[in-house]
Amino acid sequence: MKIVFTSVRKDEKSYFLENLKQFHILEFQQTINKIDPEKVKDADILSVFIFDRLDRETLSKFDNLKLIITRSTGVDHIDLEYCRQKGIKVAHIPGYSPESIAEHTFGLILCLTRKLKKIEKRAERLDYSIQPEIMGKDLYTLSLGIIGTGRIGTAVARIASAFRMKIFAYDIRENPEVIDLGGEYLPLEELLKKSDIITLHTPLTDKTYHLIDRKAISLMKDGVILINTSRGGVVDTDAVYEALQSGKIAGLGLDVFEDEKILMLNQYEEGKSSDKVMKILKLNSQDNVVVTPHVAFFTEKATENIKHMTVECIKKFIQGEDISDCLVVA
Repeated sequence: MKIVFTSVRKDEKSYFLENLKQFHILEFQQTINKIDPEKVKDADILSVFIFDRLDRETLSKFDNLKLIITRSTGVDHIDLEYCRQKGIKVAHIPGYSPESIAEHTFGLILCLTRKLKKIEKRAERLDYSIQPEIMGKDLYTLSLGIIGTGRIGTAVARIASAFRMKIFAYDIRENPEVIDLGGEYLPLEELLKKSDIITLHTPLTDKTYHLIDRKAISLMKDGVILINTSRGGVVDTDAVYEALQSGKIAGLGLDVFEDEKILMLNQYEEGKSSDKVMKILKLNSQDNVVVTPHVAFFTEKATENIKHMTVECIKKFIQGEDISDCLVVA
């Protein structure tokens, strides 16, 4: 069995080599499009990350591929239909640490509601005066609209409950735990109208692409705070940019955004850019916008779980054991 790992961080390399040392392992720090296809085309198993774009053209270069395992929950970077046609199994890492992303979500919420970015900038100028412009909001007086109540959205609801926030929720299926926490499920339009803060925890699909667009924003309260720690494509950058400028949106917290790999993979050094990225950069200069580089998952416990679960899935697959708990395409 030849196993190829791409987009490998330094903290992952030794773990994979040690725990899969009985197999033929190739590891690359680069994304798949930066690797010579001749070096990896005979791989039996391919382990990737979210910036590895596995489209039809890329996948067609593999001769023996039996399993793709992405070290993420999301699979929107993989052509699943092509994998079904070719009999390639696709696995992901579900539930590696929903608390990590939920806590990051609240880090963004607290930063915005307590105006920490503005306060920090003032303090850097040795301005320690207490002025109305840095007055914060109490979370227990606010309502939180959670769009997507899977593992992560439910973890967010647990934290919101501890802050005594009013919880609204939207999903295609109601989660009993969210209801037990005091959450009220609403139609999407009603949630948008009633929530003081809206946070997104939905996968990126054809149905959720630009779920938050101009129409959705027009339904929101004036002065709403919007948080996205799911996938960049769920939010229409142009619409949000306009809403920030007009004041319709009073605060924006993003851990993900459209065309993010231009910045995160240093593609701007190759001359690549986009209007959306330029707008994100401009927004991030504002005191009421906080942008983090897709690191909501990046905690000690979460990364430990991802490495362990990846290795366990690979071993079970090779040994012919059941991996249905992590399969997306069987």
